[in-house]
Amino acid sequence: MYFVDEEYDYEELLKLIHVNQSIWGGRYNPIVPVQKNKISTEYQQLIKHYDPDYIFYSKGVDPKTIRELRLFNPAGYYCLDDKPRKEDISGVSSIYFISSFDPNTKIILVGDLWRSRSQLLSFYETNFGLSKNGYRFEFELAKHYPQTIIDSKNVGELNKIIHHDKPINQASLSKKNLNTRIVRNLEEASYDSVEIVVSKDKSSNQDLLYFWNRHLFECSNILYVTLDELEELCNDKFFGGVLYDQSTKNTIEIISFSLTEDELKSLIETKFKPIAFNTRFIHKPIESFPFEVLDANGLFERNYGESTSTQTLVSDEGLIQLPKLSFTDKIGFFPQKWALDVIIKKGSTNHLAYKQFPLTTQTHNIIKGVVGRVNLRRNISVFIHDQTNIESTLEIIVPKFPDLIRQLIQRPVIHGEPRNSKFLTVGSHDDSNRLAAFIKTFNSRFDTIDDFFTDKFWVDLIEDLCVTKSPAGPTITFKKLVSRCEEILKENGVTLGEREKTFQNIENLEIGLKITLSELCNYKVFLKGFTIKCTNCSSHFWYPLTEIDHAINCKGCLESFDFPVEPEFSYRLNDLIKNNIFQSPTQRDGNLAVIRSLVSIRIRSHSSFEYNPQLNLYSDYNSNKPCSEIDLLALSDGNFIIGEVKHNSKGFSEDKNKALEGLVEIAKEIYPDKIILACYEDSNDKLEKAKTGLIHLFRKWEYQPEIETLQLFIPDYFPIEGYRYFYY
Repeated sequence: MYFVDEEYDYEELLKLIHVNQSIWGGRYNPIVPVQKNKISTEYQQLIKHYDPDYIFYSKGVDPKTIRELRLFNPAGYYCLDDKPRKEDISGVSSIYFISSFDPNTKIILVGDLWRSRSQLLSFYETNFGLSKNGYRFEFELAKHYPQTIIDSKNVGELNKIIHHDKPINQASLSKKNLNTRIVRNLEEASYDSVEIVVSKDKSSNQDLLYFWNRHLFECSNILYVTLDELEELCNDKFFGGVLYDQSTKNTIEIISFSLTEDELKSLIETKFKPIAFNTRFIHKPIESFPFEVLDANGLFERNYGESTSTQTLVSDEGLIQLPKLSFTDKIGFFPQKWALDVIIKKGSTNHLAYKQFPLTTQTHNIIKGVVGRVNLRRNISVFIHDQTNIESTLEIIVPKFPDLIRQLIQRPVIHGEPRNSKFLTVGSHDDSNRLAAFIKTFNSRFDTIDDFFTDKFWVDLIEDLCVTKSPAGPTITFKKLVSRCEEILKENGVTLGEREKTFQNIENLEIGLKITLSELCNYKVFLKGFTIKCTNCSSHFWYPLTEIDHAINCKGCLESFDFPVEPEFSYRLNDLIKNNIFQSPTQRDGNLAVIRSLVSIRIRSHSSFEYNPQLNLYSDYNSNKPCSEIDLLALSDGNFIIGEVKHNSKGFSEDKNKALEGLVEIAKEIYPDKIILACYEDSNDKLEKAKTGLIHLFRKWEYQPEIETLQLFIPDYFPIEGYRYFYY
């Protein structure tokens, strides 16, 4: 993609257009006008649909203007006017696409056309891809096709040759095998429209920019001509035939920003109509351009690019075979390059099995030996040179999530350049270890965690067990569990009936609760055992199954006593669960709020989700004291999310907004995509006030992450009549 200022030289712009028309897909590279370092809203709405690998800008454009749009993630920003340029405009020559034509199709090749003094050379290069100089590789690639050589002697017959022979239009080759977007506006841009843009002279770029960017919308064909060129062309009767060949419905629309409506109507009457060959010419007024974008669905399936190649790795490391291009077996003659998009999916039917990456990922750590970037689909694009790898393979190492997080925090890629943050290393702590163990207890099944911790019956039961003062600890028998459930059902208007009349009966309730309790025991949320009274000291203690024998050692008096006959099973809440909810009987722990925030993020993820427990951040290798910490760390569909989580929203404003200021400080170092402020309880709308405060702290910074509030769902009794209670 290119951004040019209002003073950009006309001839340089024309050269830029010619270069892009000569490379694969180049015809759909937008060239965006920038006036006084401002990009119009209309152009912003247009270019947001594109995902450029590189961005080039003229010297009159401040790249900061482009970056602040936050629309792109190119591999780099380069100035068009640097001498020499730090990055050349390059790609695969579009001439390779002649292989898609019938061998009997004629092609025009250029001889010593540079010797000609014709004023039409620019017209033919702009509209038909015929440059002033021919190249040996073009003759080599076209050697099996009928060739017509245009040189300084027969250039005057070019319109006749184009009309009679219907040769391959080399300018159109760059529109084949597309992997881009074509936008739609059903009122202004028809898919079968043909336009001629007439420019008064070469003093303004507006007509030329319209000619180029109009093709980003649906259309069949568009030609560009200056008034002087048109004057000469219309003296050739075969030019009318050329125009007829371009039209799809025998109508061509005439457009100009530099000529008045009366001047255009006069041109139609005096120039176009006399040479018209079953073609109707009409003036089309354009009030503003770009047009309003309806959507980006204008690319027909028949024009899609290369097919997808699926390869399987048996581990996180391996070699991937470079897929061959469909239109040639070998790229050669001179250095050329193209982009390869790599989509990684773990071997699972889970819809979240894709491996997607934040924009700040260093791709060279994943796909070795090539330059790359993370595209806006959050997959990796790497740039393949025709001589990259003799064996046509690339080494790939799929990173473990903790390793990826470490890179994102310590050395993120910002605007195509890796930057060292002030955080030299990261580390876990007690809270994060407990959180990781909690999630592992549920086999990392976030949907199961969500089921139980949004169900008020189970939440209340678990919280009551967490704060119980019973000598036996946080235990419950199945009989008490059923009795408690019966009371809750009655409070919620559910009356247990006879088995023959309703599934909501005591038998089904007991079976359903047994199945659910068995599930929780399998997860080790509840531990099986017995609460037994010592016959020596009369103390009640809970004993796990592993400690049960014919004789039991009392945990109080330490004396031995006989295991009683037919004791009732007792289920103890795992201390790991309790410690993630309460630090003490009167003080809550924040881990459950973090866990439920992760659950919420995962539920809203479409293609990928990964998380990391809380992290300490260190700015000094020699210090054990962290300089900061992150409560919430996750990747959702490739978006890097950090956040602050409180049980009560009042915590966000404590210590003069210390938590919020710390979050902003971190974000300015590591550039997350999104910041989430989450809480269980929102007091006096302090959650929304915290968001407003966070936005205020970012107000003077060029990078503005998305900021989202999340009030966690309050548990209710909605599931009380479901399958976890009644077996049916």
